[in-house]
This record gives sequence, structure tokens and C-alpha cells, in this order.
Amino acid sequence: MGAPITRADWEGKLKHAQDQAHRATKAELARDYSEAFELYVRAGQLFIWLLGNFPSPNNAASIAATQGGASSSRLGSGSSSPISADGFSGSAAAQLRERLKQMATKVMARAEKIKAIRKDLRPVDRDALSEEEQLSILVASSLINGRSYPIWNGVTFTSSLAPASKTCLSERPALSPAQLRKGAVYKRFSQIDSADSQGWGKRLRGSDIVQDIVTDCSFVAALEVAAEHDHLFGGQLATCALHPQDSEGRIQFSTDGQYHVKLHINGTPRIVSIDDHLPYYPPDAPNAEAQASNSHTLSAEGDRLMCATSRSGQVTWPALLEKAYLKVMGGYDFVGSNGSIDLYALTGWLPEHMFLRHAGFQREKTWNRFHVAWRAGRCMATVGTGKAQSRNAGQADEGLATILLESGLVSSHNYAILDVLERGSRRYVKLMNPWRTAAGIRPAIAISVKEELSIYENGISIEDQLESVRMQDNEEQDSLSFTFTVTWDDLCSHFDSLFLNWDSKLFDNSVAVHSSWRCGSAEQSSSASSTTTFKQPDRHFRLSVSVPSSMLSDAQTVADPSAEVWLFLTRHITSTQTTKGKAHENATQPSTEYIALHVFEDDQHTTENGGQSVSALVLRKAKHMGTYVDGTHSLVRLKLAFLRERARRHQEQQSQQQQSCSFTVVVSRRCDDDDDRSAWSRILSSEDAGKDVNYTLSVYSCYQLSLSELRTRLPYGQTLTGTWTVRTAGGNATLASFMSNPQYTLTIPPGSDDVQVHIVLESSDRRIPVQVLLTYPGSGSSTGRVTYLTEGDVVLSSGMYHHGLALCSSTSNRHGGLRAGGQYTLIVSTFEAGIKADYRLCIESTSRVKLRSIPLEGAGMFHRRLNASWKSGVNAFGSQMNSRYFDNPTWMFTTPIGQGVLDLVARLKVERLTMGMNELVRPYVNLALFRVRREDQHGGREGVEWEQVANSGGYTDLVCGTVIDEARVKLEPGTVYGLVASTLQPDTEAEFSIELYTSAKVHVVTTI
Repeated sequence: MGAPITRADWEGKLKHAQDQAHRATKAELARDYSEAFELYVRAGQLFIWLLGNFPSPNNAASIAATQGGASSSRLGSGSSSPISADGFSGSAAAQLRERLKQMATKVMARAEKIKAIRKDLRPVDRDALSEEEQLSILVASSLINGRSYPIWNGVTFTSSLAPASKTCLSERPALSPAQLRKGAVYKRFSQIDSADSQGWGKRLRGSDIVQDIVTDCSFVAALEVAAEHDHLFGGQLATCALHPQDSEGRIQFSTDGQYHVKLHINGTPRIVSIDDHLPYYPPDAPNAEAQASNSHTLSAEGDRLMCATSRSGQVTWPALLEKAYLKVMGGYDFVGSNGSIDLYALTGWLPEHMFLRHAGFQREKTWNRFHVAWRAGRCMATVGTGKAQSRNAGQADEGLATILLESGLVSSHNYAILDVLERGSRRYVKLMNPWRTAAGIRPAIAISVKEELSIYENGISIEDQLESVRMQDNEEQDSLSFTFTVTWDDLCSHFDSLFLNWDSKLFDNSVAVHSSWRCGSAEQSSSASSTTTFKQPDRHFRLSVSVPSSMLSDAQTVADPSAEVWLFLTRHITSTQTTKGKAHENATQPSTEYIALHVFEDDQHTTENGGQSVSALVLRKAKHMGTYVDGTHSLVRLKLAFLRERARRHQEQQSQQQQSCSFTVVVSRRCDDDDDRSAWSRILSSEDAGKDVNYTLSVYSCYQLSLSELRTRLPYGQTLTGTWTVRTAGGNATLASFMSNPQYTLTIPPGSDDVQVHIVLESSDRRIPVQVLLTYPGSGSSTGRVTYLTEGDVVLSSGMYHHGLALCSSTSNRHGGLRAGGQYTLIVSTFEAGIKADYRLCIESTSRVKLRSIPLEGAGMFHRRLNASWKSGVNAFGSQMNSRYFDNPTWMFTTPIGQGVLDLVARLKVERLTMGMNELVRPYVNLALFRVRREDQHGGREGVEWEQVANSGGYTDLVCGTVIDEARVKLEPGTVYGLVASTLQPDTEAEFSIELYTSAKVHVVTTI
């Protein structure tokens, strides 16, 4: 998308679009509506592509000069005049653009009309990776808050080449309430004498740039670290986005007041056009900021910028960049994001968010990686603090007013990192608060001025020595220091997040795909009467990585980012209003969006040998199950140590050659409400319901890469929905309630070949860890319900529990699938018991399979819960080998007459363990059913004949307990029965329960 399109390519697409439109009209007249619909859609995509790749004036001029009298084809029979590539300058270019827009609108309108009338249309096969589809995604994402930000076409704007319209330039970002209260007004800085008093485009250090009353600390911190990087390592990162520029990339003053800013937004660099009007304080406003900082660099009189600028000289290029960014973000009433996202928009350096409070954060490992990269100029960084525990409602709109944490840091605030250094075993990070008023304020966690001076005095670099001289220029500098230094340990302890940005030039190769999460469709839940809105399944992509043996060397260390494969996901935004509302605690938003990347290593045997694996998700190893984040960017780093191991194994058997592997990448999106409702409607927010949400997936590596969509699925598929409730969410296999999880019988049809299956389980709540298992049917169960798991029971597993998503597949190679004619039990579970959530289960297979829900134990029967306990010397008399067996806890009941033969299910479970040998010991238990014949008519136990009818089998200590299943016993009418619960050893104490189910209501009496 970056380089200008060639003449031949552009003209070829134009001719093809005209031909498609003409053929579509002919097909519609011939009443071949499916053909017409598809041709109209494809023609529309081509016209959009032509608009998005409209030749630049320079290239257009050459096209016009070389083409001369280009042939002009008609755009369908409805066109009144032809379109050609002649005359790409001035009014001719504008007319051609308008003509292309009209034809794009016309053909898409015809397609929509056909779609509305005809319900039997053949679906249009959309190639997500086609050039036209890719561009259509980017063009659709050009509109943010109702304003269009076109794709950057690779042209470097000069003062003589500025295509922005007057309307675009006049759309200035709205001033914030804090600015309006201060009397802010827009003025042309080119007409202000005090602006850029030290010269236009003056290079600044990070500590020279300050934030005013605009609440965009993340953006200003990003500017500061970019400016400091330019100072230390050379380059023009801080200003590279601002145009016009000269041939060497230096920013130029625009004589006509038009500026263009290149921002990386919604998957590609885009043009944001602005004028030279900036917010200023009124002339008579007191200079409170200057007084607070004891600064003499600003006059209390005259015009002063009320936005990002320099400490002295009122340099305007930071304000222009800020204005452009906040124009996209909805205005100066910006609530901030994080420094890495803002810095990515400015420079294109890849953002990485590290949670310092996360249990998996590795302080030592992170320092080594961060320090080496920062000192080499390969990354930039900012840090962020967390929220304060309390905040007065009245502070919600007080500009920079906020709460100081105990550390002396500002809550919910971004700080710039301007230096990273080691002195012996000590590790230091130099920070800067972007506020203008923060000069001279040192947080409690800052090291002393004396220690800070000693660090730079002992430094070995020229920069360190210059810093020492600067700090000792005058005695008052201590109180006015714009920066402060903390130890690495204190930074990790007192900040919440570390925001890194990495130079994408670290990687030689990259690929990208622009796609969409499709809008939802209404489906009926199997467990509820209401219709629930479901999103379409997440797209799957195959990532192939080829690694030459020469690159598999020990020189590539863990700290070297180039030894990894990075996957970067960007969710495109269409409105920033929702984001603003989330920042205020009193704001009520319907949902929060979460995105994640899930990466799985494919079955390499299957891939290397072809077969059907290209259409299946073969999960032999979960390489990375992504974490859902509530932002617009997510970065996943794949470490390729396993590639080295695989290469070494191959090299033992064959000569050195290129090695390859493949991954399946799942691009996932979720939405959650703040309340406890568990509904799939949360997948789509109220604003996005019925709308596609676009995204960009980019992959970076030093290895050869290819990215393709897994569009072809297995031939047969079915989807069902269900609900985990307090009763049916049984939790993981270590819990007694595991057997209560939703279970299904999967029946494989008879046939000669094994069947390959692919199973995907999605939870409506992305926070809930879920798992899917395929097992052999439960032993001793008439329904196949699995009550516990033993080694060898599991056929397929999604692996460890993971939030929101679980997947598993059988292999496609011979004897790797499921046996033809076999029956299996499929279990969907949550990690914890009693969780409430909806789920969706999708199964694909190479043959048609049957899926039937297994009813819960005792479903449709009368239920009664019996609670009791064994007590030593009272009723704990052990097994039938003991003479007092029938003095164990016993219950008697009589079956009613006239009800026929009854079914019974009884499950005994130990509720509380006993203490034995100073350890909790689960006793071995048994449950037996007896037919009771009484000789004593007075109800005593003497003269009672006990005839065993059924029992639960051998004594067991399974966590799920032991059961008498309905298949083992049928109850005769008008008969007295007794249930005896016993332990293997006498005098064993424990509390237990019996879940008793009968097909007719019975009256149960406790006798012991």
C-alpha cells in the first residue's frame, strides 16, 4: 500500500472494473441474478481499490502524458460517458475521482437492490487476502468520528504540494472544557511574534517538551521519548510525521498554513490535515504555570500556547502534532491512552504493554532485554501509574487536577523514560513528568540529588558527562530539575505498566492482513427461550515460518527480539466517544471490548505430508493462548527455541537444509458488560451491533513468512449453544461436581476410514477459563455420562483451561482420527464450579457425526438429598464383613402400589474429609440397596430379613463418590427397600450426602 501504483496496474484495474460492471448489467437483464450480484460486488470492490490507489499528481502526470488517447470503455450500460486515465491533474483529476465514486455507489446500490429482492442468491466468495478486499477494509476504516482520514500514498508533501481541502482544514479539534474555562481561543501561530522565537523546527530534547492543561500525558510523554531518542541516536522520529518536509526529511514552514501529519491509525499510515491555528491563552491571562515553576522563560503578558510546546521559545511543531492526533481522537478533551499506542501512531514503532503487577512479570529478565535494546536505540519507553483508591467526583473535570500516590507519583499518569543505565550492580531509570508545573517536584521514590550527580559523574559516556555539567550549571538547578531518577526495583514496585516501542526495522520480513470480525446473527439458545445475538466465528489464519539452518545459531539469545516472531493485532476504531466515556467513573457504558491473539503450533507431520490439515486446526501444542486486553493493540511474541531443537533433530538424520513450521492464529474479540448478566449479546456492543469491526494482523520476523486464511473447513459441521448454571457448571476434574458439566454423546458413523474432527468451545464471558474434552463413555453408566477421569480415558483435549476459548482436533493422517462406528463423550467445563455463562460449541468433521446431549444424572426423576455422617462407636461399623454392618446409616422407603416398576439412582459422596495420620484422608465408601422383609410387625430391627438387590460396586475413594445406577436395579411396587451407606473400615468418621432419584415419589425414613 505504501508505493504509488504503476500506470499499467492502475489502468488494468480500471478496465477490469468497467468490464465487470458491464457484464453485471447484462447478467441482470438476462435475469441471472446470482451472477449479476457477484459481478456488481466485485466491480464495486475494484472501484474502491481504484479510488484508494488513485495516482499521485506526479505519477498521474506521467500517466496522462504517456497514455494520450486512452481507449474509453463504458461502465455498464447505465454510463453516459466513458472513464479513462487521461488528464490526472487539476479539475480533470477531481472529475475522475467523482466519476469513480459515482460508479462505486451505483454498482453497490444495484447489488443491494438485488439482495433485498432475491433471497436465493449464491453467496459471494470473499477472499480476505485479495488486493481489493484488503483495500476495501482500509478504506472503510478511513472514517473516524465522521471524518475521513485517507491512506497515506507514500508522497512526501512539500509546501508546494498540499492536497487538503478547505473543509478538512477548517475541522479543528474541539477545545476541552478546561481550555474553555481558561478562555482559550484559536489563533494562527504564524501571526504570533512570540511563536518559534528560536527558529522554526528547532530540535528539542525530551526534557524541553511540556504538557499544558490538555489531559494528554501519554501523547506528550511519547513526544518526549521520541525527541530524546533523536538527540541521543540521531534521526528525526519526533518530527517524521509532520509535513511539509525537505528532501532530507527536515520539517518545513508552510507559507499557506497547511500541514499534513502521517499517523499510523487503523492498520496503515493515514493523512491528517490541519491548519496553523492553535489554542492560545487570552492576552491578559496570568501566567500561573510560569509562577508555579518559578520560570522566567515565559512572559506573563502576550500570547501563550495552551497546548504542548517547549519550555522556552514556544516551539510549535509539538503543538501541531498534538493537534493532528487529538483531531483523530475527538478533540482536546482527550482522556489519554498509553504512551506506546500514541508513540506507535507517531512513529510506527511496535507497541508492547508489560504489566508490572502481573504474577508472571519477570523483573530480571525484563531488565536485561529492555536495557540492552534501549542502549542500542532499538526501543523507546514510557511508564504508567495505576488508579488511586478513591477520587472525588468533583475532580472529574479539573484539567490536570489529580491524586498523588504515597510514592509521590501522580495517579493514572504517564511518565517519559529518558535514560536507562547501570552502575555496577545498581540499575537506574531517568523519568520525566510531562507537566509544565512538575519542574522541581521530586517524588518520594526518587533517589537523592547527590546520588544522581554521582551516577553521571562516574558515567563513561559523553552524554552522561554533559548531563552532569548541565545539572551543576547553577545552585538553583536542584529545585528546578525537570527529571528525576529511580531505581529499577522502585519503578517495578510503584508503577503499574511499562510501555515499550520497538523499531520494526529489527525484522527483515513482515506480512499483514486486513480483515473483519463479522457482525452477529440471531441464534436460539438450547437452554433458554430467548434469542441470543452471536458473533460470527473468529477467523483463523495459517502462519508459515521458514528458517534457514544458517540462522539457527546460539548467537540468537532470548534478549534478542530478532530471534522471535512477533504478531501484532490492531482493532480499527470508528468512534472515540465510547473510549472517552470509559475514563469517567460515573460514565455508564454498555460494554468493553477485548481482543486477543491465540497461536497454536500445527501438527508438523500432517503439514509436511499434505492431506487435509490445511483446512483443520491441528492442535498438538498450544504455543500461545493470548490474554484478552481492553485496548486497540495486542502484541504476541513467539520464541522459537523449539525451532532450534527441531533443526538439530533433523540435522542428525540429514544434511543441513531449510526448516519450516506452521502455526494457526485465531484472531479473537469479546465484549463484556459491567454487570453479571451472562449473555452472548455482550459479544456485540450496542453501537457495534450489526456492524463489522475491522482489524489488522501484522507479523514480523527475520525469517521467511507467509500468512494465509484458513477458509476451507471440514466438509460437515454443526453448532449448538448451551448454558452453564449453578447446577451444570461442575468445574474441573478434581472436583466432585465435575460430572455435572454439560456432556454430549458423539457418534461416529460406520465406515472404512477414521474420522477427523475439529472442536471449538467459546464462552460468552471471556474471563471464564474453559476446557473441552473428548473421552470414552463413562464405565457403568447407561447414558455414557462421565463421572470421573482416569489415565487413558481422554481421546482429545484442548489442554489447560484458558479464558474464553478452547479448541482441539484429531489429526488427519491415517489412524489419527476417531474410529468409525465409535461412540465418545464430549465434555465442556469451566475451571470453577457454579459459574454462570453461555457457551457455543462448534464441531467440524470429515464425515457426518451425531451429537446428542446427555441428560444429567437423575434427570426427570423425583429427587431428595439425604445428609448424614459416620461417627465412631455410633454408626461407623464398616463393610459387610463386620457383624454390625446394618447399624451403619440406613434409610427405608416403600414403593407405591399402582405405579409399576420404578427406576432408582442413588449417589453417595463424601462432603468433608476425615483426619488420619495427620493428613486428610478420603474414606473408601459403598452404597447398597436391600429388599426388606419384616417379621416384627412393630417396626423393630429384630426379625428383619435383608436381601441385597444392588450395590455401587467395590469400595472406592473417588471424589465423585459411588453410585447405584438405574440400569442396575428396578424397584417392584409395594415393596420396602433399605439403603445402607458404609465405609470399608469401621470407626471411620466423615460427613456425606446421598442424592436419591426415583421415578415416583417415595417417603424416606431414617432408621439409623
